[in-house]
Amino acid sequence: MRLLHRMMIPVLLGVVCGCTPQATTPPAAAASEDPLAIEDKPPNAEGQPMLDDLARVARDADRIVVVEHSYRYDTNEGINSGTPPAERRYRDVVLANADKQPFLATLEGIDPHAGMWTAACIFEPHHRFEFYKGNKRTHTLVVCFQCNQLEWDGAKHPVPQAFYAGLAPFIQSLGMQPERDWQALARL
Repeated sequence: MRLLHRMMIPVLLGVVCGCTPQATTPPAAAASEDPLAIEDKPPNAEGQPMLDDLARVARDADRIVVVEHSYRYDTNEGINSGTPPAERRYRDVVLANADKQPFLATLEGIDPHAGMWTAACIFEPHHRFEFYKGNKRTHTLVVCFQCNQLEWDGAKHPVPQAFYAGLAPFIQSLGMQPERDWQALARL
């Protein structure tokens, strides 16, 4: 029974918190009673530096390996031992030379507006972009499309609000899925 309780904590947190970005009201708009006050601040381009940095890393890489993989919360393996299960790679695609162009075009097409939002779910990434120069991995970008979060060792700037929706069609073009029943897939 105790094991069941530990397994349910991530599930319950996801259900209670939801896994969708939660909008926050900018302080200036909250102080105003005018319903159009939110529109006072025009769209910004604060996410453009992040997109530019990611595009630079992609152009400099000899190859990019895009991986769709399992995550430690997909199964209950290792809960008692404290050792997470080994990652399963469901699909990986190598982009080199001209193959990188669709990824770069995707980045160019993403709206750079950075909004005031936060994710309210447990980070469970299932997609990874590995950037290589020769045999050395130079950068890693890990993406969770379910809760619209990422971890990137090159991150210095805000992530555009449209990044995840903009990247999803590219992931699908590689034969991967941004969202799926990862737990059922891990049981196969």
